[in-house]
Amino acid sequence: MFFILYLKEITEENWREVANLSVTTDQKNYIETNKDSLLEAVFDKSLNWLPLALQDGEIIVGFAMVGAFDEKTKSIWLDRLMIDRKFQHQGYGKRFLKELVDYLQQNWIITQIFLSVHQENKKIFQFYEAAGFVNTHQVDPVNGEIIMVLTC
Repeated sequence: MFFILYLKEITEENWREVANLSVTTDQKNYIETNKDSLLEAVFDKSLNWLPLALQDGEIIVGFAMVGAFDEKTKSIWLDRLMIDRKFQHQGYGKRFLKELVDYLQQNWIITQIFLSVHQENKKIFQFYEAAGFVNTHQVDPVNGEIIMVLTC
């Protein structure tokens, strides 16, 4: 399979399509909806969230949101990463995770990328660990999720 991957900012033209992407039923308890994430990006100005459409060519296959850059610690959060249920198990998650890490390193001076995952979501730990993220065993006090970190 050949991938032409793009990270595109959310616009007036693509926000509805991104908002309607969805994970599988058994994954819904592990991630906020894209609609909620887009609202958070608009109204939670303090963390400068940047929502991104994940595209293969002209097809939107997923969504990510990054932000909460901390200049002192040179860290940033990969707050959301999802692949629509129709496009899962095709290698998009792994490839877009690499694209996102590259994007963060190119656009911010960072030494760490943080993310958090539900403790019950055992499969996702392996996914992120395979990409170099390390389980800190710390719990995010905001959402009760386990924090993982990638040292850049």
